[in-house]
Amino acid sequence: MNATRTQSNGWLVRGQGLLNTLLSGSAALVMFLMMALTLVDVMGRYLFSAPVTGAFEVTELMLAAVIFLGLPLITAEGGHIAVDILDSALTDRVRAVQDVLIGVINVLAFGIFAWVLWEHAFKVLRYQDTTAVLQIPYAWLAFLMAATASVSVLILFIKLLFERNGKTSEGVQ
Repeated sequence: MNATRTQSNGWLVRGQGLLNTLLSGSAALVMFLMMALTLVDVMGRYLFSAPVTGAFEVTELMLAAVIFLGLPLITAEGGHIAVDILDSALTDRVRAVQDVLIGVINVLAFGIFAWVLWEHAFKVLRYQDTTAVLQIPYAWLAFLMAATASVSVLILFIKLLFERNGKTSEGVQ
């Protein structure tokens, strides 16, 4: 049993490392492209009186992509906002129950969020929604948002199964 747990933990650690690399690398690339586009747009506007057409639209799309690429990373870190006003007054047992209850609520809330995003993504694809100026399809962004929200649900579910009192069982982080 212990060997099986160690093997599954190794798989989780490798998967988390790959996911972190993929998401953080993608977010960094998108942020770099957003910075480069803004630089070219500002230089074009002030030096040549020729701004980049649709730069605002593309920047909006990239900003949304960066936010949703970061969502699973923040979720894995446990970096979401938490209010712990009453934690010092609770016993360890009550805090453990509270942690499980909050974990279940988080999985359900993010699950509903992901489900709504998937429905929205397919609706955007059916309607072939595009941006106003450059006619860039929104579907890719809607599916990215749905996929990253779903990854966050998976992360929250794994954390719920393996974490106890802020520490992971068998060293899975």
